Amino acid sequence: MTPKTQIPPFTPPHRLQGVQPTLIRQIFERALPGSINFGLGEPDLPTPGFMRREAARVTLEEQNGYTSHAGLLPLREKIAATYSHLGLTADQVCLTVGSQEAMTSAFLALVDEGDEVLIPDPSFPAYEGCVRIAGGKPVYFRLPAEREFEFDIGEFKSKITPRTKAAVVISPSNPTGKIFSADDLRQIAEALEGTGIYLISDEIYSDLWFTEKPRSASEFYDRTIIVTGLSKSLSMTGWRIGWVASTQTAAVKACLTLHGFLTVCTPTISQKASLVAWSPEAEAAKAEHRAIYKRRGEFLIDLLQSELGLRGTSPEGAFYTMLDIRPLGGDDMAVAERFLQNRVITVPGVAFGSESKGFLRVSFCNDEERMTEGVRRMKEVL
Repeated sequence: MTPKTQIPPFTPPHRLQGVQPTLIRQIFERALPGSINFGLGEPDLPTPGFMRREAARVTLEEQNGYTSHAGLLPLREKIAATYSHLGLTADQVCLTVGSQEAMTSAFLALVDEGDEVLIPDPSFPAYEGCVRIAGGKPVYFRLPAEREFEFDIGEFKSKITPRTKAAVVISPSNPTGKIFSADDLRQIAEALEGTGIYLISDEIYSDLWFTEKPRSASEFYDRTIIVTGLSKSLSMTGWRIGWVASTQTAAVKACLTLHGFLTVCTPTISQKASLVAWSPEAEAAKAEHRAIYKRRGEFLIDLLQSELGLRGTSPEGAFYTMLDIRPLGGDDMAVAERFLQNRVITVPGVAFGSESKGFLRVSFCNDEERMTEGVRRMKEVL
């Protein structure tokens, strides 16, 4: 009788080896019931009523089968018109299932085995995972903590090599809330001019600004791929409306091919309802959300200083401050763990890169009452 062949255990393919859920997700999954969530990267404000009413109407009154892979033509036309400086056509826009799919498909479309991709340090950890899944090598350019995480063109240029295929900017930044100035983006464009390097511009927080409206990297550099969506600006995280937009038509078509195989199309009801996201009501809602988050951020930073004696950076956009815990010894993982055990969720800076070690990312997606209680619990621990 022939002996049975030993079946080897599951081994992920090479492109997935070493790719793990982010530290942010790991911390959330260990949170105790009743925790105050300062780690949240999701707006807590409700989706505006006019959006919800339109989604209800579409659900009840219309047939909602598949759309084209690229998405509804009227919606793509509205998105294209948003970037009037580019003169985009609807064919240069691809609707995706949130900006996360837009980002992932952009990396998969551009990056080949062994290509290098420049990523800010600190930055959203999904960039590294996406680059590795695409077979590329992440290379980090520092946003120096000692300069409040400002952009440094010398640092950026020092990381460019013949193997660099793409670079990433996010403005306003997750996790720092910093905005790349027009001068920053102009210097990046000059550094990349003639190299053939693509610039992936993550603009998911571009409608949440407290100082001056962020500029798009696409205004300065023609090989820019914009990835963004409605999740943050209109509290629509679960609606999954994102997009890729660029004058680089071949890159958008490559993203569209991937999108067709991965998801077929972005949810039809969400697409139809999103047509009203380009309206006076939507602009008013965005302005109201900006004002609320600005007020909350100022409240929280003052509270952290007065109650804990710790300094938080002043965000220019998004809804985060980086809390400097170096006076406590600087072990952000240990401090975040202590807070977690007292039912307060924060994210250690190391989750976003080595440059933000000694900091905690603290979100102000809570009302003043919950933030006050959260800081009280933090003070109890310290």
